[in-house]
This record gives sequence, C-alpha cells and structure tokens, in this order.
Amino acid sequence: MNPTNIPSDLLAFVIVLGPLIFFHEAGHFIFAKLFGVRVLVFSFGFGKRLTGFTRGGTDYRLSLIPLGGYVRMAGDTPEEGSGKPDEFLSRPKWQRFVILVAGPLMNVLIAIGVIAAMNMVWTEIYVLPAVLGEVQPGKAAAAAGLRIGDRIVAMDGETINDFEDMRLIISTHAGSPLRVDYVRNGQPQTTTLVPRREESELGPVGRAGIAPEFHAYVGRVAPGSPAALAGLKTGDRIVAANGKSVSQLSEFDAVFRAAKGKPLPIDVERDGKTFATVLPAASADETSYRGFMPPAVVHQLGFTAAIRDSVDQNVKLLRFTLITIGRLIRGETSVKDQFSGPLRIAAISGAMLRRSWFDLVGLIAMVSLQLGLMNLLPIPVLDGGHIAILMIEGVARRDLSLAVKERIQQVGFALLAALMIVVIYNDFIATVLTKKG
Repeated sequence: MNPTNIPSDLLAFVIVLGPLIFFHEAGHFIFAKLFGVRVLVFSFGFGKRLTGFTRGGTDYRLSLIPLGGYVRMAGDTPEEGSGKPDEFLSRPKWQRFVILVAGPLMNVLIAIGVIAAMNMVWTEIYVLPAVLGEVQPGKAAAAAGLRIGDRIVAMDGETINDFEDMRLIISTHAGSPLRVDYVRNGQPQTTTLVPRREESELGPVGRAGIAPEFHAYVGRVAPGSPAALAGLKTGDRIVAANGKSVSQLSEFDAVFRAAKGKPLPIDVERDGKTFATVLPAASADETSYRGFMPPAVVHQLGFTAAIRDSVDQNVKLLRFTLITIGRLIRGETSVKDQFSGPLRIAAISGAMLRRSWFDLVGLIAMVSLQLGLMNLLPIPVLDGGHIAILMIEGVARRDLSLAVKERIQQVGFALLAALMIVVIYNDFIATVLTKKG
C-alpha cells in the first residue's frame, strides 16, 4: 500500500461502503415500519452515538464510525423477545421474509439506478469488437494458437458480444482452462485458453496477452490542444509515430508513452494522402493523446432505455458472479483470488477515485450488486441465512427449535469469522507486505 495514497484510499472506502451499507439497512427499516415492527435504533454509522433524535419510539442517530449503519428491531432474537405483537419474531413469516429481503433488494436497486443514471449522462464509449488486434508472444493467447484478426464468439459457453465480455471472463478465470470458440478467415474453430494469474492494482486477475482491434484513428479533437495545433482532424488515421509504422492504437500508445511528453513526429493519412506533422510537447500525465481521443460513440440514453441497459449490464455481472461462486464451490479457484477484504477494497476504491468520479461511481454500482448478492447467500448470520431458515420452517410447517437455531448461528458465525480472517490475512499480504518487497 502506497503511504501517499492512504488518505484518498480511506476517503474512497467510506464513500463506497458507507452509503451502500446504510441504504441496505434502510431497506430493512422501511419495511419493518410498514409492517408495524417496533424499531429501537436506526443509525448512520457505528460506535458512539454523536447526535440524533427520537421519534415514534425510534432513536435516529448519527454514530462515530461512518461505515454504513444498522437497524435494531425489538425482539429480533429469541433471547430478547417477549412475545409482544410489535416485535420482529412475532410478525408472520412472510412479513419477516420481506423485511430480510428488503436490504439486499435495496442494494440491487441502487446498482440498477446508478448505472441507469450513468447511461443518461453524456459519455463517450469506445466500441471494441471481440476481434484480436494484438496477441503478445509467449502469453496465454499465443500459447492457445490465437492470432491477430481472430473473432471470438464464445468463451466457456458464454456468448461474447464485445471485447469487454472477453476481458471479464479472462480476468475471473486465472489458471482455469477456457474453451474458446472463434472465427478465422470465415471458418469456425475451437481452442483452449488458460489465462495466467497476474497481480494488478485491483488484485490478482487472469491475463491472456491480448488487445482489441482498435485502429489508430483520430476521434474528437479538443480545440486549442497540441493535437489541434498539429493539424489533426476527426477521421485522420495515424500510420507512423516516431518513425515506426503503426496500425493498432496499442502500437501508437506504446510509442506515445515512450515519448514522455516530448514532441512526437507522426505520419497521418487523410483522404488517401499521407502527410507528416508533429504532436507538440505536453505534460506526460495527459489523459488524452495530447488533445485527441480515439473514435467513440456518444452514449446518452433516455430513461427507459437507460433502465433497460442497466438491467442487462447487472444481469451480465450477476451471471459471472454466480459462475465464480460455482467455481469456488468446485475448488476451481481460491478465496484468495476471488474475495477482497477491507484493505484491498480501500485500495481499489482509492484507485478509482484517483482516476475519476465517474469510475468511482461505477465501482459503487458493482459493489452494491455484490453486497446484495452476498447477503442473499444461505450463510447463517447474514440475511440469506435467516431467509433460508424461514423457508425451511415454511416448507416443514413448523418452527425449528431454539437450540437448533442457536447451533446454526454459532456454526455460521464461526465459518464467517474464519473466512474473514483468511480474507484479511491475504489482504495484508497482498497490499502491505508484497509492496514492501
């Protein structure tokens, strides 16, 4: 962990997890109130009570540690119950079920709402077809026999619509063989790809050594920028940079970065004719290519289309998450590779914040969906565990004994605690000790 990044990491960690956990608890709170359950405490944050007010028998409070919040309902455990009708355990099973589901459901709705809002904001989206524009020698894709120009149509049985689909599958299957269906020269073919595990700023991921087919065309050019001063226009194609021929944007990118802000001679093709120009010097940390962006489409959807697209994106992410959980159960991947603890989440959040607020908001949507899904898993102590017990009791048409419920909670707590210890330990090794080495 870079010490200079600690303040931004902590800030981003609070921004990401604080509201998501709070609104998760707000879901429980809203339906508890609707069903007449007496809510004792509804807190934003944990720890010492800083301020608040009491209304309708509920203590609405602001607490010291701003990481989410909690709801405390009357009679939500057998030990605290007295049998009064306004207690949680006194309510009908279907009402308790709805109250428990409302928390994860709130997280799912947040994920959909955030992505939909991003869809409605003016953004530029790069169109990356699932065609290989670069295959690095000695990497996983080259070992699998893939070549530049191959169009990937499916991976591991999942249809590939664009390069991002491919990237997502590869990144979550480090070390696992993947069946790859592709088309080369019009002929369908199949191979097996084994992504290699590599460390990134976001933790361990699978890599194949590929880049999308993305020709070095000029998209939008910022007025008054070095690119504009060089005479570049939308639709130009860069065919050489610093004396080296380039075809793909990745090739130009390598030369561009090597220039480190110094003047960069380039050859440009426009209307079938080629001319030479120079990109003037600029700071090395330019987010664009000194004022021009690659070709992109403007992405600004109306409300209905934005919601539809958001649902599609979240369903896709949910499907890959379930695939990952299945791989964990089958022993095809490890907890170390797939679970992030607080240190890694903070590092990832900080990295997104330093990139842009837009990237951080996108991370919030992804984490919200994961948080909702994890809470629905039938793990005792979590919402899903309580929901599973309710469903078992509903099918059996009788309540489990208090002793059985306590034993389930004890075992569940022990397993969850063990998992958290492993995750935090791996977190510490990955984000602290390895950085010192």
